[in-house]
Amino acid sequence: MEIITRRGPRHMELSEFHELRARYSSTLVDLGTGDGAWPRRFARDYANVLAIGVDSDRNALREAAKLAERKPARGGASNALYVAAQVEALPPELHSAADWTTIYFPWAALLKAILSGDEQLADILNAIAAPRSRLSIVLNGEAAPEGFQNPTPESVSRALKSTLEAAGFRVTRSAWLDARQAPATTWAGRLVKGSGRSMIALDAQR
Repeated sequence: MEIITRRGPRHMELSEFHELRARYSSTLVDLGTGDGAWPRRFARDYANVLAIGVDSDRNALREAAKLAERKPARGGASNALYVAAQVEALPPELHSAADWTTIYFPWAALLKAILSGDEQLADILNAIAAPRSRLSIVLNGEAAPEGFQNPTPESVSRALKSTLEAAGFRVTRSAWLDARQAPATTWAGRLVKGSGRSMIALDAQR
């Protein structure tokens, strides 16, 4: 699979990825990671977890990798990894790799897939999620794409119930969050914390 480092892209073989994962107790995969801040921050707090950010924006991932590859005293995290890929076409190396899958403040096609309960989301989760893994989704409650109404915890849970069941997940929580509960992402700071916009969190367990 294609990973992004501060020097640019390079290929990581499956065997190398397995060796890397074996150094850690679990693996977090953040889909649509954007600027990659969330995996890096999580990696800094949990040195025993391999935190992977997946996105198709290679330029953003390279900037994220530059920050992650700094010394720990300067905010770096050697257990953060960035993978260049479309969420809809994940590399086979990530098959069953995620003990925890996060989708925080998605937009465009991924947001529409969540709000509509698109079956493709089940395919994505079936590809990436490990057995007995968990899923966390956080949405901006006031930024529905054209053709969709602003979501509520009830509408999100209803839309995703059968889709998640098809991927072996059951919903354990769907609720409003306040700004103090926002995940440590750049988008949370921009979209929610500064404006007081509402957030919806959905958690599921496999």
